Amino acid sequence: MLFDLDGTLIHLNVDFAQMRADVEALLPRYRLSAEGKKSLYTLELIDDCIQTLTHNGQEKSAAIFQREAEAAIVAVEMEAANTAELHPGASELLEQLRHQGIKIGIVTRNCRAAIERILEKYPLTYDALLTRDDVEEVKPDPEHLLTALQLLDVAPRHALMVGDHPMDVQAGRAVGARTVAVLTGYSPTESFLPEQPDLILEQVWRLIAYL
Repeated sequence: MLFDLDGTLIHLNVDFAQMRADVEALLPRYRLSAEGKKSLYTLELIDDCIQTLTHNGQEKSAAIFQREAEAAIVAVEMEAANTAELHPGASELLEQLRHQGIKIGIVTRNCRAAIERILEKYPLTYDALLTRDDVEEVKPDPEHLLTALQLLDVAPRHALMVGDHPMDVQAGRAVGARTVAVLTGYSPTESFLPEQPDLILEQVWRLIAYL
């Protein structure tokens, strides 16, 4: 079973609006604009800007922008990590999966430093952990999940992806896994319906009843 972390197993109060604002504040310095890019997530906005600078022959500026933008979002994530809380029943669920011999992977778009800070406070049971620092492509790109499944030596058709965001379901379906949506993040039931998850649960611990 593959799990998202933030919003699924852990409550992590990341200020995404501040994160976005901090990144957009860097753009004028590089003669970049977020106009027409509101649909991009912040990570994808950063990648888009890097590609634009590189395409324009500004490789040095692209590298500097990447460092500044990443520093800005990591600062927000690290602050949120200080107040992270474990969702009820999450730890018990993972322990039961381990007891039943089910391999556990955690795939998250957060940075590794923030995740390690959280896991120091809330040690969780897992066999593989892949943050955005560990892969070339992050969710919803299926490569994130495929890399985790390769580490676990599990075929996608034998896997289940659990997450609190439609992109988790998109990524799971893209690799051919079954999918579970949980409503403990910022996404309401309606946002999952177009993605057709196999199951929608109010909280992740309720998955125990289906094992």
